[in-house]
Amino acid sequence: MRKHLVNITLAILSGILGFMAFPPFGYAVLAWVCLVPLLIAVRSCTVKEAFLYSYISGVVFFSGLLYWLVNVSVPGTMITVMYIAVYYALFGAAANIVSRRSTDLMALPFVWVVLEYVRGHLFTGFPWGLLGYTQYKTTAVIQIADITGAYGVSFLVAALNAAFYAVVTRSGRKIHYLMTALVFVLIAAMYGTNRLTDQMIWGTPRLSVVQGNIPQDEKWDPASAEDILKVYSELTALAAKEKPDMIIWPESSYPYLVEEGGDAAEEVRFMAAQADIPILIGAVGSDGSRYYNDALLFNERGELAEKYTKMHLVPFGEYVPFEALMPSFRDIIDKPIGNFTRGEKPALMKLRSRRAYAGPGGTLNREILFYKFGVMICFEDVFPYIARESVMDGADFLVNITNDAWFGDTAAPEQHLQASVFRAVENRVPVIRAANTGISCFISASGEILSRVNTGGKDTFVRGIDTQDVKVFRGRAYYTRRGDIFIALSAAILGIFMLIEIFLRKKPS
Repeated sequence: MRKHLVNITLAILSGILGFMAFPPFGYAVLAWVCLVPLLIAVRSCTVKEAFLYSYISGVVFFSGLLYWLVNVSVPGTMITVMYIAVYYALFGAAANIVSRRSTDLMALPFVWVVLEYVRGHLFTGFPWGLLGYTQYKTTAVIQIADITGAYGVSFLVAALNAAFYAVVTRSGRKIHYLMTALVFVLIAAMYGTNRLTDQMIWGTPRLSVVQGNIPQDEKWDPASAEDILKVYSELTALAAKEKPDMIIWPESSYPYLVEEGGDAAEEVRFMAAQADIPILIGAVGSDGSRYYNDALLFNERGELAEKYTKMHLVPFGEYVPFEALMPSFRDIIDKPIGNFTRGEKPALMKLRSRRAYAGPGGTLNREILFYKFGVMICFEDVFPYIARESVMDGADFLVNITNDAWFGDTAAPEQHLQASVFRAVENRVPVIRAANTGISCFISASGEILSRVNTGGKDTFVRGIDTQDVKVFRGRAYYTRRGDIFIALSAAILGIFMLIEIFLRKKPS
């Protein structure tokens, strides 16, 4: 019994260290050791016990990470946590097998990243809180994401955890493991340092984001609609003074339904034409029978020029997964659930940039450049494939419009921002975020957070604007062109480890 209590305590400690590496705590260094207590707990027990200890660790980790989800739905939060904790349990079971047999400990980081990938795709996917995201401010280390995706950074962190475990347990190969992991990290840092200086700018569109800070209980209140429009009108006028090439509003910022074939958002049309500046807004659209979460771009003449419909809807928020099999599920959820229809494909939007400058002899010249950009609505930026498809199609930069007001004044916006940082690095394109209550910001193609809407020292639950010249670069990153080759390679290496283990077990002693 004492042994079980010790192992459960270690598992809980591992979960705590894990979520403390993420916002709101943000102790990123803990990520490099957070798996060590769990690995100690599962090393000398049965596979079944290892699964149980690791499941407990996963529940603790994801409960601490996703505590803010209760603001949307308590049952939905419980279901989500209980499901995704299974991936922790599978990792622990695999670690138990590796520790008790002859398989190399360096198999563990490959197991970890493959499980992260599966979690991000199975049952619509939920790739929130990847282990590598903890390093989103360590700019040099995360540059390898333009080859491996965010999973490569998770691999580095998991590899060093395995090495520290070997040191703590006095493994006979502890120096080998530690040196191997440190070499991985060193190579990544050297590569990242080089990439930070190896970029060629070809354009600088000037963009503005507005953050309306509309309370969630007012967003769809008919009595508040005109006040909301007034807020965005004033912020748009303020942004227009900065003479941007485009002004960006957050997700569902327009308070009225935009019906197909109708006079779409006439107030926005007027603002765009009056300012002679394109405006991108978030709005709920309808074709009469179905509803959509849309991004609408009005050009400088006030015409509706482009539209993108959100493809990856939020389960238990915008729709009920497998609702045909669970027709009464809406009745037991403690918050209203939308009934949106998903879009079919990414849509590139076009932007014309006009810039006047003084030429030789005092002449006044004007440069006109054309850009393409992709839009990610809400948590679509946590899915690497959406950003990658847009950039593959020719996007020069990405825009994320979102509304994190659902989650209150919690760590959700900062955790959400972590994903946007990695989408920028993976594809070597800037990411611009416009969020209703924050965080609205500009992220460089290297993943550096350049500026945030900030009022009185706060960047969430405040109202304001920000304008920046966005640096656009030529070329496409390896990750953009080849996708998740690193995951395929990791799965193949795991297969090799398994074959070696089978061979060693069959080999006569």
